Amino acid sequence: MRTAWFNQGQSAKFIERIRRRFPGYRIDLVWDNAPWHKGKTVENALQRHKVHEHRLPPYSPELNACEPLIRWHKEVLSYNWCWNDLKDLGKAFKGFIISLAHRPEEVLRRCKPVMSIS
Repeated sequence: MRTAWFNQGQSAKFIERIRRRFPGYRIDLVWDNAPWHKGKTVENALQRHKVHEHRLPPYSPELNACEPLIRWHKEVLSYNWCWNDLKDLGKAFKGFIISLAHRPEEVLRRCKPVMSIS
């Protein structure tokens, strides 16, 4: 799904698409507290499509499964790099994504959340 901005309407459409894709299943959706994941539009979509939401605590990147992957992307694509243009960045990003298929063990190792008990 491509959109210029994240918003409640896009979140509602996502919920609808998930339900259409998995019509007979219980759906549990885990997401953060971003503004586009909140509000009446989203609440109505969750109820209408019978999707059960579970929210992460505020600012909890260690619990968000995609955070280690995002951090890895940043390390490879933006630390100490200035891209000439969006096209070059796009090529580098696509190359990085394609390379992940050739190193599944590293993906699993790097994307496992690091949990510490204080």
